[in-house]
Amino acid sequence: MTSVAVGQVLRQLPEGGRLWVRGLGRSMWPLLRSGDSLQVLRCAAEAVAPGDLAVLLRADGGLTAHLVTGTSPVRTASLLGREDPSAELLGRVIRVRTRGVELPVPVFARPLLRAAQRLGTTAFHSPVSRGALRLAREWGTSAWTRPGRARWLGAWTVRPLRPGEAQALLVFVGHHLPLAAAELGAELARGTGLALGAFDARGRLRGFLYAEEGSARVRWHGVAPVARGLGVDGALLRELARQARARGWKVPSLPLHRPGG
Repeated sequence: MTSVAVGQVLRQLPEGGRLWVRGLGRSMWPLLRSGDSLQVLRCAAEAVAPGDLAVLLRADGGLTAHLVTGTSPVRTASLLGREDPSAELLGRVIRVRTRGVELPVPVFARPLLRAAQRLGTTAFHSPVSRGALRLAREWGTSAWTRPGRARWLGAWTVRPLRPGEAQALLVFVGHHLPLAAAELGAELARGTGLALGAFDARGRLRGFLYAEEGSARVRWHGVAPVARGLGVDGALLRELARQARARGWKVPSLPLHRPGG
């Protein structure tokens, strides 16, 4: 079920109704991860307060789960303090399933969540913090760390994704390419196109490519930072060419946008 469809189901619930939804994206990381499940309590605006984790219906029909920063009207923002445009409040999160554990989100956690958001906002706007994060990111994907990352990830398996792996792909995309998650989810639901995945030796998805059916034109692709510079992009493109020939499609000749990935 797509995010838009889930949003409509949640919207039709009466106040007090509950529904588990799957979260995609990284705007609340590290409090929430892409792929975490959220139990939403359907409620009105009068039932939320600053520090609540609210679920909103965006203008495009998708869902957002962000912290309430103010009421009358309800205002929300990401963990780093980026304010959301006006959206319809559907409810608040009361439980979270993450890393195999189910946790309650009680009302007395509101001050803690607000404090976490203030800390995240301060860090996000600090030149020192942002500079340190950028250096850490560059170091983690540099040629210096490439041999160690290659040994840790092991041998690669690149293949078409199976039907039961669509959710794992959406979780991956929600974290690494959040703006593409909703549109890709709709494509997967229609069953068109070809999705390829690059899996490390432990079977973890570290990269993907999605191509249009017939033309094999690449619509989306992404590689996790830990796997960049290890030839994953090239392996995905070679597998796409092989799959295109097997299906009688036009074989792509253009390289991916990130060479050496």
